[in-house]
Amino acid sequence: MFYKGGRMVATSQNTDLHGYGEEIRRELGERIPRDKKLKVLDVGTGFGINVAFLARWLAKGSTVWTVDPSKEVLAEVEASLDAESTRLIRLAVATADDLDFEDGFFDFVVSVMVLHHIEKLKPALREMARVLKPGGTMVVVDYKPQASHELEFQSRHEESDFFTPAGVAGAIGKLGMTGRAKDFGVWYLVEAKKDKAKAPPPAAAVRRPPRAKSRSGR
Repeated sequence: MFYKGGRMVATSQNTDLHGYGEEIRRELGERIPRDKKLKVLDVGTGFGINVAFLARWLAKGSTVWTVDPSKEVLAEVEASLDAESTRLIRLAVATADDLDFEDGFFDFVVSVMVLHHIEKLKPALREMARVLKPGGTMVVVDYKPQASHELEFQSRHEESDFFTPAGVAGAIGKLGMTGRAKDFGVWYLVEAKKDKAKAPPPAAAVRRPPRAKSRSGR
């Protein structure tokens, strides 16, 4: 696991988001259609629960990419996947602020409980918006700052690590998208659709199409 760009050891035994996992996946399911063939990006593989859910949820013929900075994390998740999920999932080493995909590649970009692990919010959101197709949807889920003292974390978490729902929605708004925040108490969800007629400001670097990688990103 990575914390603000550095490797750290996570010792938490709670791998389903402090008991909020089912509720979060239900909210994702309400926003991602099951009757369309989609390309979906999962930013932040973590324990692999979210990408496994997406593989089960998506329509036949869909593909879900999941990215994580850690090769070890990707290898562990790959080893845990069943045969059906393996056919839908592609794994790659990447960070939220440096996604090695071409512009407008995905129908949905999803990030669950990742933002508080990153150092700078705007570059990550810009990258997620860049790889999203015009008309596509970004869904970002994270804990609110109060989580740092209301929830038990077994690894390093500080109140200053967490962004507010309004802050995330506002940062997405500066990319030319309208972010709508929904509050769930200790966590929140921000959903934003990319205008078909208006794209976010271009990234500074020219991006390449996705490279062929092994499923573990090695």
